[in-house]
Amino acid sequence: MAMAGSKAFAQSTTAVEVRVGETVSFSLPRLVQIIDTEDHAIATIVVTPDGHVRVTGISEGRTRIVGRDLAQLPLIFPVTVLPTRP
Repeated sequence: MAMAGSKAFAQSTTAVEVRVGETVSFSLPRLVQIIDTEDHAIATIVVTPDGHVRVTGISEGRTRIVGRDLAQLPLIFPVTVLPTRP
């Protein structure tokens, strides 16, 4: 998984990479009110009670995890799903 920088109180720019059929996990920078992927055919997410996001690659492509925190500030994480390992 590749992780880039993020801005504390603005749009998040953390990039997530995952392979088809695999799951990666990362911590959210803030508590969220709502969060989901834009295209469930490419990747799905689960938010755990401890504030982590588990991203599962479904099919190759690009999508984004989008959401809002409790202060209504945007959270956006670009997601790239790569092919399975040979």
